[in-house]
Amino acid sequence: MRVASTLLGLSLLAACTSEFTFSDSVNSRLYEFKPRAEYGDELSTPYVLGAQFEVFVEDNDQETDFLGWKVESMDPKVVQLRADPYKMSPHILVVEVGAIGEGVTELLLKDTSGAVRGGATVEVKRPTRAKLFAAPIYALDNPDFRGETPNPRILAGGTATFAIEYLHEDIRLQGSTSIVASGSSAIDATVKHSELVDNRNWLQVSVGAQGRHSAELWLGDSLVEQIDIFGVPSSMIAGVELIDGDANDPAELAGEWLLVAQAVSEDKEPIYGVDFEWALPDRGFTEPGDVFIYEHDPEQEFRKITARAYGVESGISVRVAAGEPASSNDTSLTCSVAGGPPPWAFGLLLLGLRRRRRA
Repeated sequence: MRVASTLLGLSLLAACTSEFTFSDSVNSRLYEFKPRAEYGDELSTPYVLGAQFEVFVEDNDQETDFLGWKVESMDPKVVQLRADPYKMSPHILVVEVGAIGEGVTELLLKDTSGAVRGGATVEVKRPTRAKLFAAPIYALDNPDFRGETPNPRILAGGTATFAIEYLHEDIRLQGSTSIVASGSSAIDATVKHSELVDNRNWLQVSVGAQGRHSAELWLGDSLVEQIDIFGVPSSMIAGVELIDGDANDPAELAGEWLLVAQAVSEDKEPIYGVDFEWALPDRGFTEPGDVFIYEHDPEQEFRKITARAYGVESGISVRVAAGEPASSNDTSLTCSVAGGPPPWAFGLLLLGLRRRRRA
């Protein structure tokens, strides 16, 4: 059924229409080759203040060519169109937008006559706090094991990267923004933005000395979060945990998998910023890292992968065909990759792998 050609009130546009699907680049940029309708009939609202992203409008019936059609914001002080809409494919219209002010507004889809053919509600909120998640654990995308670390321990002399999630009180906000980090004298704290998806800011922290340090996250002149960071010596490393995928679906058995090495103290608390030496029974690797990206082959025999750091090691047996170490601090894991992301980038950012630990 075609949507009415006149605006009947905001209630009509409280959700997207069934004919035209609205989605965004915040949570699905890596899947642009798939039909937009697969992402449901909604946007990733509420967005964090300052977020910039793309909105995709797809004609589910594939009857509209979108020539001369427009997308408008009812309140440009909340959501501003950064450029004119363009066609990504014959039946998908794309518009770049910025969440520039707090509030609620509507994005309206208009045809060549100016009639409203669809719309979606957008809400923008200022973050009042933020959470940190260890980058390699966060990449596993396991809702029961996300690596949240409000006061991280980082190896003195080491560097660690953390995903940032923004909240307005207890409401999680979507998108990345122009957050700025500042740190006390013994640490270097910087914020990085991932262009693989528009839902990621990363805090990268290098610790130069042992002891208690501080980092702050600022959005404009507003303090979003103050973080205590503890620099610890290598002598505190008492063990290594290896965390990998444990597929229960035959379709998940083959492909690129992610194995994470995590240093822990005597009290089992994680220590970040540790580089590990990796080895297979018939091969060692010169490059260190805290993750190992490997090709899982269900036809292979089990082989033991070992991770070692500061005299402590751990191993796990997996069906590995080939692989290599990588670092979660590598900017290529959190920023754009020319020509599209390699398989290990998909592994770090998208795969929903369940954990399996070996102390």
